Amino acid sequence: MVFMIPTEMRSREGSSRQWRQIATLVLASVFVTGCTNSKLIMGPLYNQLDNQIRSEFEKLGDFNATQTAAFEEAVGTFHVWHRQSEMPQYATLIDELAKSIARDGATSPDDIKRWSETAEKHSLLARQCYPANFLFGTVQTLTDEQINFIERRFKNERRKNREKYGEQTQQERIERRLKNIEKWAGRIGLDFTASQRATIRTSLTQQVSLRKEYYQLSEQWNRELFVLARDQEAANYSEQLTAHVEKLWTLLEREHPEQWQKNRDIWQASAFKLISSMSEQQRSGTSRWLAKMSKTVKAISKDKPSFQVGTDPAVGCLVDRSS
Repeated sequence: MVFMIPTEMRSREGSSRQWRQIATLVLASVFVTGCTNSKLIMGPLYNQLDNQIRSEFEKLGDFNATQTAAFEEAVGTFHVWHRQSEMPQYATLIDELAKSIARDGATSPDDIKRWSETAEKHSLLARQCYPANFLFGTVQTLTDEQINFIERRFKNERRKNREKYGEQTQQERIERRLKNIEKWAGRIGLDFTASQRATIRTSLTQQVSLRKEYYQLSEQWNRELFVLARDQEAANYSEQLTAHVEKLWTLLEREHPEQWQKNRDIWQASAFKLISSMSEQQRSGTSRWLAKMSKTVKAISKDKPSFQVGTDPAVGCLVDRSS
């Protein structure tokens, strides 16, 4: 359904997001789940993106043929846009990372900041172009029963998220995040030294936790979402929902700008320190892996989409063909 916002988007907080954003783009966004960067593996995984979105949609209830058709059109438009507009830019960024990491001393703090800002830009674009953002007209056709079911599911997902992570101590959260960072680094063949792990651990300890603040803000956001969704007679229904969903992507940045910026600074400094501490073997191996990943991502971006290319900006972001 249109309120289908991916779990990682709904539950994010302002912790080690700077590191994750760079790592995410390095790994070609959320589509890399294996330890290889071969197109033979990555291509089919990426091509299943629409099925992953469709699976989330189907968990939100039963929809009639018109509602489902609108969703399918939005998904196809999003997939084509992401493949043809975003993937080439991911490839460019990954290639730049590969070339910079390959040479000792070539990476500057300004490079880290620029990569981070680029990652943030593409992360925000993916959220803004997500199919849900173009289906508020369809939301207006939902029955009370459908909206109630979706609201219950949202509450259940938030409850499970809190049960899974809410009772963890700060040290447990640090260990979990460190383990996740090491896992993703391992997928590009980068094994951290004891000193490098200590650098990451220090950053995880120094960052300002905004977990409680995010829970409070997101709870309020969800309550307001369903108030707006039920006001289906409103003349500016779609505009209100569009503006409300837009707020979700910057809840913490907007309400806690100083703490958010402090965390950004911590992780940019940590990334620079890590890259500067790489051995020749680490640089060589990581650079080769990233260079191959860049070529793979670019090759996938050139594959012919299985969907009809969208031409209506009302149903999704479109590929810029002016150049």
